[in-house]
Amino acid sequence: MSNTPPLGYVFDGNALNPQDVYLKHQMSDKAVTVTKAAIQNYIDSFLNPNGVNRGYIATSSSPVGLQFVTELTYDDEMKADPNLRKVYLARFFAENVGRLPSVLIIDSGVEYIDTGINDLTYAKYHADGTWEGHLTSQLKITLSVTTATLSEEDTDTLSMILTTIFGPLPAVVNGFILSQPDARWEVRLPMSGIALGQGSSIAIEGDTKTSVWTRALDFTCEFETHIVMKLPSQKVELPVEVSVDLLPKFLNLAEDQELPLGYPYPLFIDFMRPDYTLRVSDPTIATVSMSPPWVLSPRKQGRALLLVITPTGEPLAVSENPSHLILDIPFRVTRF
Repeated sequence: MSNTPPLGYVFDGNALNPQDVYLKHQMSDKAVTVTKAAIQNYIDSFLNPNGVNRGYIATSSSPVGLQFVTELTYDDEMKADPNLRKVYLARFFAENVGRLPSVLIIDSGVEYIDTGINDLTYAKYHADGTWEGHLTSQLKITLSVTTATLSEEDTDTLSMILTTIFGPLPAVVNGFILSQPDARWEVRLPMSGIALGQGSSIAIEGDTKTSVWTRALDFTCEFETHIVMKLPSQKVELPVEVSVDLLPKFLNLAEDQELPLGYPYPLFIDFMRPDYTLRVSDPTIATVSMSPPWVLSPRKQGRALLLVITPTGEPLAVSENPSHLILDIPFRVTRF
C-alpha cells in the first residue's frame, strides 16, 4: 500500500495546538469523505489484480467476473488483453462522468449515534494554561454502492461481486473493520442488513438502442473517530487564604465552653481538611488527639485555646506562631 493516503485520509501525529488538532485529528466533519474513501480502497483491494484481497475474488467469481479490473490506464486498455475491462471506482459524480463500467459510492444519509451520558471521555487542565479534552464521535452512514454498465448481464455480475465483497467476505478479511495504522478513526462494515436492489435501465439521450443498466447495493456502516482537542484556557490558581466557608466547624464545642476535669470529650468537626491538625495552647490544661477520632482530654483546671493549625505549625501559643493558625476556640476546664 502506498505511503500517500487517498483523499480524505490523514496520518496521526502529536497535537501541539488547535491548528494541528484540526489537520491531524479532527475528522468528524470529514466522516462521509473518509468513509467513502475507505470503502473505495476496500473494493479496489478485490478488483485490482495486485490488490491484497484479489485471491478471494479469484476463488469465488466466474471468469467473466474476473474481467472487471481497476488498475488499467487508458493506454493499457488499448494494448492489454481485450478480455479485461476497466472499472472506474468513484466517490463523487464528477469523477465518473461518461465512464462505464463503473461503481459509484453514494452517501444517502447520516445519523448521529448517542454514545451515552457524555461524549467527553477525558479532560485535563495543564500547567501551561491549556485545556485538553478527548471526545468520541460515532455516526451511522448509509451508502449506496451503485453499479453501472451498458448491459444488464454485466451489471448483474459486477453487483453480485460487490454483494460477496460486503456480505460474507468481511468476516474473513478484516473482521468488518476498515482502518489505517495509528489513525484515530475506523469504519465498521455491517454484519447484516445488506440489500441488493432491483436493476433498472436508463436510455442514453440521442441513442435509441443503448441504455445504461444500474443496480444499487445499500447498507449502513458506522464511523467512529477519537478527537483530541487542546485549547488555551484561563490558568487556575488556588487562593492562599482559606475561605471562611471552608473553615472547620465544631459541632459540639462553643467558645468558652466548660469541660469537666477527668472526662475525655469527643469532638465532632465538619470541613476538617486532611492537611489540618489539632493542638492545645497549654498542654498542661488539656491534650487533644493528633488524628481522627478527635478527643479532647482535660488534665487540670484552667483556660486554654483549641487550635486548628497546619502540620508545619508548632504546638505553642497563638502569639508565638500566628502564620500557621487556621482557627482557635477558647475553652475552660472545671472541676465539675
